This record gives sequence, C-alpha cells and structure tokens, in this order.
Amino acid sequence: MESLRYRKARTEDMEAVMALQTAVFHGEQLIPRDAVEALLAMEPQCWVAELDGVIVGTAAAWHEGEHLHWGRFIVTKALRGRHIGTKLAAFTFAELFAQGIDSIFMEARDTTVAIVGKMGGTVAGNPVPFYKGTVTPVWLTKEAFARYSREMKNGCSL
Repeated sequence: MESLRYRKARTEDMEAVMALQTAVFHGEQLIPRDAVEALLAMEPQCWVAELDGVIVGTAAAWHEGEHLHWGRFIVTKALRGRHIGTKLAAFTFAELFAQGIDSIFMEARDTTVAIVGKMGGTVAGNPVPFYKGTVTPVWLTKEAFARYSREMKNGCSL
C-alpha cells in the first residue's frame, strides 16, 4: 500500500529536491540549470510530498523584496493528475499562513494558476513568456485561503 505524506523538507532532503527540480525545470521546461540551482541562494523554506519514502513533489517559499514568493512547485511527471500537487500546495499555504504571512505572490504555470485559483488565488496580470511556456502573476491571501479551507472542511466542492 502506498504511503503518501507531506512535510517540511529537511537538510538531508535537499539533494533529492534539487534533483527533482532539475529534472522538471531544466529537463521539461528548458530553464537553465544555473537558474534552477539559484533556489538555494534564496534561503527558501521547502516542503516535499513523499511517496513510500521517495520525494515525488516539492514546493518552496522565499522572501523577495517585501513579498513572500511561492513557487518551485512540481510533482514528478509519472504521478501528475493524482492531486498530489493540490494537497502539497494546500499544505504549504496552511503552514505559511500559520507563520503569520498575510499574502503570497507567485508566477505560475497554467496548471498551478488553476489549482491556486480554486483555493482563492487571484490573477494579478497577464501571462508572460518564461522559457518553455508562460507564467502568470497570482496572489493568494490568508483570508481567501481561510475561506477555501472552511468550505473544504464543511464538505463543499469547489
């Protein structure tokens, strides 16, 4: 039986986190390897989705100017479409808002825009070219996410 869990990444996870990020961002989205590796210099908080002891998804948050930026959000290709990413995103947002963050900014691919939109995220501009594809600026507030969380607890389908 599969054991899936979501947790904060540990120092010893970072090699696997970066390997997964390199495979997806460099391998699939054609983002230069040095740009992928630049994450570590931003001193991020990272989270993982772990399936049977193997890291299959990651997300990160870091401060960029006055804002908290969320991203580096991926799930290994073979497991996409199973809502692992949706649950990982919700887990990370809940943790960030519990830390006292009021709003989160991201530049997201279309799939992530759809996921975050269901959680109360708001598109803040037009898509812009970004390597292979586009990214769209999105904001998620603590208040909007709290509304989503209450609706989910009450069994409402979004």
